[in-house]
Amino acid sequence: MSEIEKGRWQLDDASVVGVLNQMPQMEKVMVVMRHGGATHERIGAVGAVSDDAGAIHLGGAVHTARVDPNAVARVILDTSSQMQGKCFPSVEFQDNDGEALFSVIGMEGAEAFVAAFDGLAKTVQAPKERQMPAMSKTPDDLSGDEGFRLLDRLKEEGHPVEIRMELPGRTQSWRGQIEDVKPAMGFANVMTGDFHLHLKAGAVAAWRDEDGGFTALDAEGSATGLRVLKV
Repeated sequence: MSEIEKGRWQLDDASVVGVLNQMPQMEKVMVVMRHGGATHERIGAVGAVSDDAGAIHLGGAVHTARVDPNAVARVILDTSSQMQGKCFPSVEFQDNDGEALFSVIGMEGAEAFVAAFDGLAKTVQAPKERQMPAMSKTPDDLSGDEGFRLLDRLKEEGHPVEIRMELPGRTQSWRGQIEDVKPAMGFANVMTGDFHLHLKAGAVAAWRDEDGGFTALDAEGSATGLRVLKV
């Protein structure tokens, strides 16, 4: 396996559609949407990329993301993330303020992932600041946490649910039965082979019960983008 150059670059002449159209050629990828203390991840190969009423839809057996290409101001290729000697390259889709709207991470086939963007003009970016996570002061007993309590209750009820992230310019969802809700390092975690939800303790102050589902609210009473629907 050849060495992958570590770095971070803006893909200057890349369109959102063009970059996402590379995804079906990849192996397993993780599509990550993160907001308001919730991280929503779908994991697997992308089967197809299509236009859905002006939005770009990632399809296949696993992926459900829909993205408004007009919400993306720039695309960043990052090859600096490594774990146990393995490179996990990513493309990060940012808004005008430089905030990540969502990311696609190569979980397998790092060389092919990076090579897909070899022919594009790139501008070197400063390394991303990576801070070591602080040791959580939140106990693993999350029985009093609003986010954990709803997820755990739905697990006990045993009905299929849909867990959605609905954010400006992008959405992503998963359907299935919650088999377990694992508290760890201050997060309530729902994990399957192709889906992870990591919900930070305290991120949900309350749930608004509406339309057969629940919308997560923060401490100010604003919707965070996380929704849990009964299906």
